[in-house]
Amino acid sequence: MQDTIKGPGLRRSRLGLGIIAAVTLSGLALSACGSGSSEDASKTLVVQVQSAQLPAFQYAASKFEASHEGVKVDLQTITEEQKSSTNAQIMASTNAPDIGLVPTNAQPYLDLLKADALLPLDDVWENADLDTRYEASMATSLKSNDTPYVVLFDTTLYNVVFYNKDAFRKAGITEPADHQIRSNDELYDVIGKLKTAGFDGLAMGGNAGYQWGWLVDGQLQANASDKALDDFKNSWKSGQTQTTPYTSTEFTDSVKQFKGWADKGVFQEGVLGQDGDQAQAAFTSGKSAMFLGGTWIPSVLEKTDLPFDYGWLLLPGKTSGKPTVPIVYAGDTLAVPRTAKSPDLAKDFLELYVSDAVQKYAAENVGSLPSVQTVKAADIPALGEVVQEIVTFSSGNGTTTGWTSILPGSLGQSFIDPEIQKYLGGQVSLDQLGQNQQRQFENFKAKNG
Repeated sequence: MQDTIKGPGLRRSRLGLGIIAAVTLSGLALSACGSGSSEDASKTLVVQVQSAQLPAFQYAASKFEASHEGVKVDLQTITEEQKSSTNAQIMASTNAPDIGLVPTNAQPYLDLLKADALLPLDDVWENADLDTRYEASMATSLKSNDTPYVVLFDTTLYNVVFYNKDAFRKAGITEPADHQIRSNDELYDVIGKLKTAGFDGLAMGGNAGYQWGWLVDGQLQANASDKALDDFKNSWKSGQTQTTPYTSTEFTDSVKQFKGWADKGVFQEGVLGQDGDQAQAAFTSGKSAMFLGGTWIPSVLEKTDLPFDYGWLLLPGKTSGKPTVPIVYAGDTLAVPRTAKSPDLAKDFLELYVSDAVQKYAAENVGSLPSVQTVKAADIPALGEVVQEIVTFSSGNGTTTGWTSILPGSLGQSFIDPEIQKYLGGQVSLDQLGQNQQRQFENFKAKNG
């Protein structure tokens, strides 16, 4: 992890805001038609990895080589930009790796699916029991037309607010029971007391390009019906039909929350002009008493020599008594291209990486959370007390994958975030925001089926 706020939101924001390579489907399809060499022709397994995850992949590679005599695992590091743009061309070429990084909320994933350039991984999922070991909604979101083409190798929980315990005590605020602020009225009472005591409220990156999307994810989980939420998460997929438009209150009521919060002074002063690093600085300096983040934040805070103790809490939904929950980012996925030279070995490696042993090692040494439910936070003391509490709470109270962590960036996060900024800045109405989101959805479906 970087020593900044930059967690899943940064990854996703780059998906929509980065320069996406102009990859034609016909070109991908032609590349994908070529077959790789036979398994016997190569004893080297080529696996893409990002530098932050390298220690865990090195560990998995050593275990794999020990159990596969004569096989060498070649770990090839790629960047965030490559992963979300030009990697589609690489994955469909005759020089493709055996295992590639293909985030499900990035354009390359859609391009590769259209070109039939990825191998189905039903056998991997069956052998590793992933339909059971992944959280149910996560397992559904990872499939295309009920077929898995990817394996999720880690997760992150976000939409968590960290708070300054010393500031709360000074303001006469009782720490929220069960880590939950259960109504807007309770939230406004907390903010009022903090301001009286000389503190700003919730610090967040209002122009970071992704944190409004985090809040949308939390509010949709708390406010939308199960049917509507499922539709928002899945109707963008090829062959799916939308049943709940974005102009409905099922969607817009969640965005409306933020206007009420802004009017009541919930956010730090100048929120629309501040990025994530500025929000973090406001919290660590003691100016703001609360800070929006996720499970990577404690490892960052531990390096800042904080002059105060901190805890964590969850924001309310629109209905009293129904707060939000931590949201799962489930976009870090691996795939096997049809042009892989060692597809069987690749599938073996994927099964190893989602094993409990490797998942636990990754959590202990990289800081990512396990993608499977069979590895418990209580079994990973290296995560730290706060992260263990958040994960344990999520296991006991339920969670879900975020809307913006599932949809392609151009339809989800990188589109809705600036729309919310315009809404809060008075440039568009709530109705116009819903119409704009619906129009973007319809344009996306016209191009992608």
